[in-house]
Amino acid sequence: MDADETRITITECAAARLRDIMAAEHQPVSSLRIALVRTRCMGGRGFTYRLGLEDSPSKDDAVLDYNGLTVFIDPASSGYLHGAELDYVESPEGTGFTVNNPNVVAKCPCGHHDIFE
Repeated sequence: MDADETRITITECAAARLRDIMAAEHQPVSSLRIALVRTRCMGGRGFTYRLGLEDSPSKDDAVLDYNGLTVFIDPASSGYLHGAELDYVESPEGTGFTVNNPNVVAKCPCGHHDIFE
């Protein structure tokens, strides 16, 4: 899979937080996996984002480098993530990683899952 087909952005704030998390792991992990997971919302049309730490990619993953981090993205998720941005936010409303994705056309009624065409 071509890295240009899976172009995403990771902000420096998110990259710094990920490096901190990786350094705190008892077993060092070197890479981040970003994946979309289908939910039951909207008759199975909703998606949520899954972030995980991994050491090696799967066979067909796109392997990308952002701000010194290696990122794995599976083929099923890549088209939905093109142009997306992973950020880390600290605010009174909540703290954590967020995905700003221009491919989202709507949110499900609960407001927690993204809908794509």
